[in-house]
Amino acid sequence: MPALTPLRDVLVKVCYAGICRTDIGVANGTISHQDNIVLGHEFCGTIESFYSGGTEFACWRKGQVVSCNPMMFGEKGFDTMCGKDCDGAFAEYIAVPSSALIVMPDHLLSPLGAYLEPVAAALAPERFLKSFMGNDICVFGDNRIAELALQVAHSMGHKEVRLVKNVLGLDSCKYDCIIETEPQYINEYIDALRPGGTLILKSRAFTPCELIFNSVAMKEITIQGARYGDFYVASHLLAATSSGLDGVLDTERLFGPVFELSEYASAFHEAQKKNSKKIFFRLCAE
Repeated sequence: MPALTPLRDVLVKVCYAGICRTDIGVANGTISHQDNIVLGHEFCGTIESFYSGGTEFACWRKGQVVSCNPMMFGEKGFDTMCGKDCDGAFAEYIAVPSSALIVMPDHLLSPLGAYLEPVAAALAPERFLKSFMGNDICVFGDNRIAELALQVAHSMGHKEVRLVKNVLGLDSCKYDCIIETEPQYINEYIDALRPGGTLILKSRAFTPCELIFNSVAMKEITIQGARYGDFYVASHLLAATSSGLDGVLDTERLFGPVFELSEYASAFHEAQKKNSKKIFFRLCAE
């Protein structure tokens, strides 16, 4: 049972948690991490208890359905990630900073609720896409992240965004904006952008890749990192998806099976397949 502290002051009972590529990288040692870490940063659950010395819990109650922004687990907020820098959500309980909590509707106590963090990440390009409405935009990648980014862009009204899965489909000087999910093709993206175009970096690779600076400078390309969109907007998208509304997310194309935590070996094996769907753990769910 994790101990509550003034920093991580809310105890959450974890019901569902998703396996991310970051979890796989931490597990196989390609991403640096704290020793003896509990993995997992995509989850949903219910509030179990509060730090006994806390005085600011008027807006929370036991049993509320919550998820969190997983990057806000440090003293300075951002850039301390649960499941990498401190214990995460592949356990029955997790200690969470109240500042990181995201309250969600009760009916999102499901794998859909555990998908909050990926949807918030896929919303990150939204604030940059507004300036490209009606222009030629593509999401590049043959993977689940690319599919999610496309679905989120369409749900936010950017119907002109298309998906390109193969590098051979990137014609020279064709796009005003490209959202990448496979960093190894960065020079192909630069070539496919029109002069003055924008490359939005959506992937979170920890390994370097070569960039030809001359092409970026001569075409005056903007390279824009995209971290997270609004977690509450992401929650609204998931709630609409759960209600079966048209124009939101098609989770059948995104979600794979749910495993018990004791089946972790099979779950990680499935999650590591190149084009696997999102794999989830069931923990304290009834």
